[in-house]
Amino acid sequence: MRSPSACDKAIPLSVKSPSVFLRAILLGEVLLFVGAAMMYLWWYLPSGEATRTGGVVFCILLGAWPIALNLLHGDGLREAGLRVDNLASSSRQAALVVLVVGLGVLGVGVATEGLHWFGWSQLIAKAGKYAVWGLVQQYLLQSFALRRMRQARLPAAWACASAAGLFAFLHAPNWMLVGLTAAMGMVWCALFLRRANLLPLGLAHALLAMLVYYAWPESWHAGLTIGPMYLQQAAGGLGP
Repeated sequence: MRSPSACDKAIPLSVKSPSVFLRAILLGEVLLFVGAAMMYLWWYLPSGEATRTGGVVFCILLGAWPIALNLLHGDGLREAGLRVDNLASSSRQAALVVLVVGLGVLGVGVATEGLHWFGWSQLIAKAGKYAVWGLVQQYLLQSFALRRMRQARLPAAWACASAAGLFAFLHAPNWMLVGLTAAMGMVWCALFLRRANLLPLGLAHALLAMLVYYAWPESWHAGLTIGPMYLQQAAGGLGP
């Protein structure tokens, strides 16, 4: 009998041999969520009826959807990667990625003279934003998308590539972010399969996003905006 692999230990599967119909449901859950997120970005936000309250409600519903589905599939905090038993080992592997990728990002910033500074107030605001947003994105990428694909019995490599590809797709048409999120999405998924813990991944995500923002030319990343916001930013020029 085959011994359990590292990813099987990290992500226990509730269904050993799901039917074709169940696999379609699991994958469909992810695709429907991506479709809803795209509708929010490309239809609701640009509409003249979009309000701040409506946006908050929409985002809450989008967030509640994967959480509800995870609970429906029996995923607890441990399966979602919200745990502390492997925090030290998962932090070490995430820190290594941050060090290697961060040095690369910083090197590009120095070479292109893209390093810029907007002051401590903006840094503190962005740090708080990305500390939360990085964890949220990692939850959606790992605990929801990647887990559904592994539960549909996609091979690890295919599951990582599919989850990272959908993650990158949501960042269009900011093609620099599409490329970065596709590459880093593969890395994050691989790390999660080895040691499932969202906490270091969310922090690493936040640190690298802020480094890209401050180290690379603004004309490259357009303030890390996506969708219609990116198009508006690109059309109107980049401000501080």
